Amino acid sequence: MKRKGIVFLLLLLLNNILLHTQSAATADSSYIIVLNQQVDDLVVKQDTITLDKIYASDFVFSHGSGKIEGKKGWFRSVAKGSFISRHHDSVTVELHPAMAIVRGKLAVQKRNAAKTDRYHLNYIRVYAYREKQWQLVSHITTAEFHEPS
Repeated sequence: MKRKGIVFLLLLLLNNILLHTQSAATADSSYIIVLNQQVDDLVVKQDTITLDKIYASDFVFSHGSGKIEGKKGWFRSVAKGSFISRHHDSVTVELHPAMAIVRGKLAVQKRNAAKTDRYHLNYIRVYAYREKQWQLVSHITTAEFHEPS
């Protein structure tokens, strides 16, 4: 009888650990989705001071055009202030220990000298948990679609 009670308690403890792990993973996924949109809201606001804390020092941006740049080059583009809006859709998060792979779609409105460009991206982003926070390590545009002018 005593053995059954210990087994029951161990199973109950194991179940609680699994439930806690699952809910923690869900909370992390939700947090990453919110952070992912926040990053692009900060890009529109040109808030490179806050972005500097979120983007990893070794961040790499692979554009749909084939251009590849690092954090400094991307921040120069952000500082120009030409982005009107950047909104995410269909975002999914694949969690791993200290890493999150994010897939989604991004609708962008960007002002240039003559007109407003509107385009849509499919992307993969990688976030790493470093220095006690999530940091954006990589953005890869996998497809890009421009709306007619």
